[in-house]
Amino acid sequence: MLRKITIGARSSTLAKLQAYTVGKKLKDLNPELEIVYKFREASGDKDLKSPLWQIAGKGIFTKDLQDDLLNNQVDAIVHSWKDLDLEKRKGTSVISVLPREDQRDVLLFKKSAWENPPKELKFCTSSPRREFNLQKFFSEYLPEPLSKSNLSFSPIRGNIQTRIRKFLETDSHGLIVAKAALDRLLSSDTITEDVLEFAEIRNFIRESLNQCLFMVLPLSLNPNAPAQGALCVEVRKNEEPIQNLFAKLTDSKAKKTSETERDILSQFGGGCHQKIGVAVLIRPYGEIRFLQGETDHKKNLSEKEILPKPNLIFSEDEVWPYKAKMAQRQRERIGYGIPPNTDLFIARGYAFPTDLTVNPETQIVWASGLTTWKELAKKAVWVHGSVDGLGESEDLKIDILLGRKSKFAKLSHQDSDRSQSVYPLIPTYYLSAPEIPSDFNPEKIKAAFWRSGSEFNIITSRYPILKNIIHFVGPGSTYQKIKYTLGESAIDRIHVCLSFEGWTQNHITKQNK
Repeated sequence: MLRKITIGARSSTLAKLQAYTVGKKLKDLNPELEIVYKFREASGDKDLKSPLWQIAGKGIFTKDLQDDLLNNQVDAIVHSWKDLDLEKRKGTSVISVLPREDQRDVLLFKKSAWENPPKELKFCTSSPRREFNLQKFFSEYLPEPLSKSNLSFSPIRGNIQTRIRKFLETDSHGLIVAKAALDRLLSSDTITEDVLEFAEIRNFIRESLNQCLFMVLPLSLNPNAPAQGALCVEVRKNEEPIQNLFAKLTDSKAKKTSETERDILSQFGGGCHQKIGVAVLIRPYGEIRFLQGETDHKKNLSEKEILPKPNLIFSEDEVWPYKAKMAQRQRERIGYGIPPNTDLFIARGYAFPTDLTVNPETQIVWASGLTTWKELAKKAVWVHGSVDGLGESEDLKIDILLGRKSKFAKLSHQDSDRSQSVYPLIPTYYLSAPEIPSDFNPEKIKAAFWRSGSEFNIITSRYPILKNIIHFVGPGSTYQKIKYTLGESAIDRIHVCLSFEGWTQNHITKQNK
């Protein structure tokens, strides 16, 4: 039985914290095990001037540590998995450890720039992936008038606290970082080693966040670097006792999503110079994949899918909504009341009344999807993030960043299904029943796409035969509603799609005119 091991890691505060976190979990399972830590600067930590994409891919954050491992100076190395190149290891093995943290990026935006919008917005990032994908995103999803500003990006290097400090000291307006890094550093109270160092960094980050608004960036338009938010341990090959020790810390979901993302990027060559992001999420209804960016050959990538895909094709006159055109519904404002200090989950853009004002410094606004986000941005509303069309049951993971417990209410129409709602409902408008075309024949309908539980209730109440067809639905409360209503016997007839547009593209054949 192993009695003592030495764990190596980079000497940055975040890397040490990650090593201590893994060591603590290991100690919890093996109380008699003595753990020694060895930290050292990597070559990439010393060169803070060269753009990261120019020097990465050469083991700048890993080679020195790997030399220590191969020379038996340490028994294992704790890595941020995204720092490891995509090449196969020589003499070592990589083991996924611990559940994956939030894989999204977050924008920190100076409050001063929100209060006095500049004509040019300057963002700090050393990632070609972020710069490429966010150029378009910011021009459409930042609230007006910020979205009308010219955009520029400049490189920034260093550990998290160094980048934040540089950002605050310059005339830049925004900084993009991995949210997992902030979450880990802000929640390090449980770490017993180097308490003073962690406390000082945590206080600095919290004070810095008080000077900024935050925006958690959607994975569908800004997918992460492969394995971002995941930790792994590198050990020498053929040392089974050490491998078995860490293998007990493996989280199967983190392992699968991280390895899949790395495999996908490897098809395009890999490396930090790539302008490609890839995100994989595992949900009960399937595996979600987002791929966005540009290849070295200037090919644009934009893919959103759920696997497995049902091989089902229908004609336009075999589906609801009829002709695959969204059924019209009339909307009418109603009176509403929102309790003070309430954070807002916005189901549709129209659910946000024109006379409603919010303070983004004290009140969180979260969108159900990108269409809602864009509509709110046009109303000059700062949107802090979105569930990306995946449903309100998604874990928002913002309380650590926020520094308090969020308190959401959902703004929607008055007939919104309360039974499947995660948040208390505040209706702000009345929504009429869907308009049904005169030539609609329910006897011919084989499949339907339902935008909401209320639409499903109204149409199937009028035409009960439609309960027996194939159902397509977006993730979230509508999926839960239909699954609950139809029962387990109908589960094979219920398929999740990321969007109505994706459904029409993948499952509807256009009729010749």
